Amino acid sequence: MAFFMMPFLIGELGDHWYGVWTVVGSLAAAYHLFDMGMASAVTRYVSKAFGAGEDEQANQVINTALLIYTCIAMVIIAVSFCASFATGWLFDIEQDRELVQLVVLIIGLSIAFEFPFNALAGVASAKLKFHQVAAVRILITILSALLNWHFVSSGHGILAMAIITFSTARLSNLLYFLICKRAFSGLRFGKRYVNRAMSKDLFGYSLWSFVIAIAYQMRNNVDNFVIAGFLSAASVTPYAIGLRLVDYLAQFLSQATNMFIPIFTAYHAKEDTKELNSKLLFITRLNLVLALIAGGGLTIFGDAFITRWIGPDYDIAYWVMVILLTGRMIGFANHPLNSALYAINKHKIIAKLDVIEVALNLALSLILVQFYGLIGVALGTMIPLLLLRLCFLPAFACKALNMPIQDYYLCMLRPVLVLCPLLYAAYLMVSSSQELESYAAIFSYASLMAMTTGLIGFKLSFSESEKQHLRKLLPSPKLNFLL
Repeated sequence: MAFFMMPFLIGELGDHWYGVWTVVGSLAAAYHLFDMGMASAVTRYVSKAFGAGEDEQANQVINTALLIYTCIAMVIIAVSFCASFATGWLFDIEQDRELVQLVVLIIGLSIAFEFPFNALAGVASAKLKFHQVAAVRILITILSALLNWHFVSSGHGILAMAIITFSTARLSNLLYFLICKRAFSGLRFGKRYVNRAMSKDLFGYSLWSFVIAIAYQMRNNVDNFVIAGFLSAASVTPYAIGLRLVDYLAQFLSQATNMFIPIFTAYHAKEDTKELNSKLLFITRLNLVLALIAGGGLTIFGDAFITRWIGPDYDIAYWVMVILLTGRMIGFANHPLNSALYAINKHKIIAKLDVIEVALNLALSLILVQFYGLIGVALGTMIPLLLLRLCFLPAFACKALNMPIQDYYLCMLRPVLVLCPLLYAAYLMVSSSQELESYAAIFSYASLMAMTTGLIGFKLSFSESEKQHLRKLLPSPKLNFLL
C-alpha cells in the first residue's frame, strides 16, 4: 500500500514536506531503540514458558515486561517533548516551526503508547496466530492509506497524517491485544506476577540484540539526517524514493527466506555441525540466486519504473537505488550467516560488526556528501556494507561454525557465473528498447526476464541433491520439470 501512496504523497505534499515527513519518520524509528532488544527476549521466554506448559511463568514474563515497557514509555514521552522543542534546529522552517514540532510530538507520543503492548511479544507467534496478526496489519494499512488519501488530498498535510498514524496505531494495539488474549486464555495482569529475577534474565538476553537494533536503526535512518543537515529537507525525497524501492525488494525477499533460525538451532542442539553447515551453504546459494534475479531486474527496469511511478524529474533516485541495492543484496545473500550465528548464540559477532559498519557509514557519508551529494551518501552506506559482509562476516562466522571459508565462497561462485551473463544480456536488450513507457510494458518485460533467468538460474546453480530440496517447495509435483 505504501508503494501506491508514495507518488501520491510526493505530488500532494511536494518535495519539501515529504522530505520533512520522511525525517520525522526516521526520528520515530529511532525511538524504537528504547526497546533495547527486550522484544526478542520476551518472545524467547514466553515461547519457552508455553513450551513447558507454564502459564504462571508466561504471566511473570509478560507482567515484568509490561512494567519495564511502561517505564520506557514514560521516558519516550519526555524525550518526545525535548525532540519537539529541538526540531527547529534541523530544518529551515521558521514559518512552520510550530506545525513540525506538533507533528514530532504526536508521532513520539504514538510510539510511547505502543510500547506497553510489546510486553505481549511472543504470545501470538508462540500460539501460531501469524495469520491473524497479518490480517490486522493489512487492515490497518488499508485504513491508514484511505484516510491519508482523503485528508491529504483535501489539503490537510502532514498534521493530518500524524493524527491518522496515532489513531490507527491505537486501533492496531487494541486488536493485537484481543488476539493475544484469545490465544492465551490464561493471561493475567497483576503486581504479584512481576518478578525481579525475570527482569534480570530479560535484560541479560537482550544485550546483544539491543546493540544490533541500534546499528540497524542507525543504518536505516542516519542518511536522512545527513542529507537534511548538509543539503536540504527536499533532497531527502529523491533519496527516499531510491531507498524505498530497495526496502520493498529486501522486505519481500526476507519474508520468503527469513525463517531458518529454528532449523539451525535444531541442528546445533543435536551437535550436527555437518548438516548445519550443509543447510547453511544451500540457503546461502538460494538467497544469492534470488538476490541476483530480483536485484538485477530492479537495476534493469528501475529507471523506467521510477519515471513512470514518480515522474521524470527524479533521475538521481535511480542511481541512489542502484548503489544501495548493490550493498543490500549482498547483505541478503549472506543473511543465513546471521541466522546461524543467532542459532549458536554467537550473535555478538554480528553486533560488533554492525557497530563498525554504522560508524564507517556515518563517517563516509559525512565526508562524501560534501563532494558528491546524494550519491556520496549512498556510497557511504554501500562501501562499509560490502567490505564487512563480503570479507569480515564470512571469516568470523565460518570460524565460529567450524566451516572452511573456501566452502562458503565456492558455494556462491556457480550462481554468479550462471546469472551475471544472463542479466547483462537482458540489460543490453532492455536498454535498446524504446517501449518501456507504461506499467504494462515494464512488467511484461520484467516478468519475461524473471522467468527466463529464474528457470536457467535454478537449473544450473544447484546440485542435484539441492534440487531435491527445492522440489519439495513447489506447490505441485507436476512442476518438478522446472528444476
